[in-house]
Amino acid sequence: MVVRDFKAGDAQNISMLFRVIYGERYVYPDVYQPNMICQRNTQGEWYSAVAELGGVIVGHAALLLHPGKGKMAELAMCVVDPAIRHRGVATALGKYLCKVAHTLGLDTLTIKIVSSHPYTQRLAKALGFYSTALLRDYVPTPFEQAGRESVILGVLPLKPRPIPLNLLDYRHNGWIALLAEKFGAARLPAAGATVIPAVEFTASGGRLDVTLNNMTLKILKEIERQPFNELIHLRARIDVAFLSLLPWLYRAGYKDMGLAPAEEGQWFWLLQRGYNPRQLKLHCPIANVLQGNSR
Repeated sequence: MVVRDFKAGDAQNISMLFRVIYGERYVYPDVYQPNMICQRNTQGEWYSAVAELGGVIVGHAALLLHPGKGKMAELAMCVVDPAIRHRGVATALGKYLCKVAHTLGLDTLTIKIVSSHPYTQRLAKALGFYSTALLRDYVPTPFEQAGRESVILGVLPLKPRPIPLNLLDYRHNGWIALLAEKFGAARLPAAGATVIPAVEFTASGGRLDVTLNNMTLKILKEIERQPFNELIHLRARIDVAFLSLLPWLYRAGYKDMGLAPAEEGQWFWLLQRGYNPRQLKLHCPIANVLQGNSR
């Protein structure tokens, strides 16, 4: 088996692989359009790699890049021909793209792992990713007509990326201490210059994503007015001002869901409400602690 960079002639076979595994329900619809696969790679938005066996494409994975928006990428869109599963194809693709990430000068890789897939959780661990968040009911499941899947966020630091919290904060329900063991710790940044817009709302696949770039009580009251049963994923840039208002979010019904990397080595604090608090079978200590917090 050979793992190599994507070529335009691979696109049709990549689309066929996704249809075999996911039907027409994969979360990134561009994989079903060979022209879009080529376009995304040509424009530098994706960096695709394929696994080839006997001249046949048997696997695909890609880095989702963000040109001009920092040095982070997501390892995603991994698919393997069912006939050769459990033969290390996904691991080989992942290792190949991790090397590519170093070559591109990236400082952080992320991966989203469906919580119901223990194999993918083991793959992420083998590649060196650390779990940092549990995203409840994050995406519609591609295997049913109804229902949602929860996702574990994994982070692979290619350069130092300490958690910006002091020792007193490590006692916060245990999960921050676990993250600090993996990433180290640094002083909290002071409240930064105002980022415009201060708050961003994005509807995405049945959930509302809210990004808080600057935390004020006025903004928090706006967040509180959202329907209580609406599925909301909230991320806030971590600084002293945010931590002073964090108890207010707890009183508004939000639960901790971990941390996610931001640009320039910074971090987002993640919170949610409106999800189904059903019990998930998880293989990660941090994800299990976060699940305990979410009930």
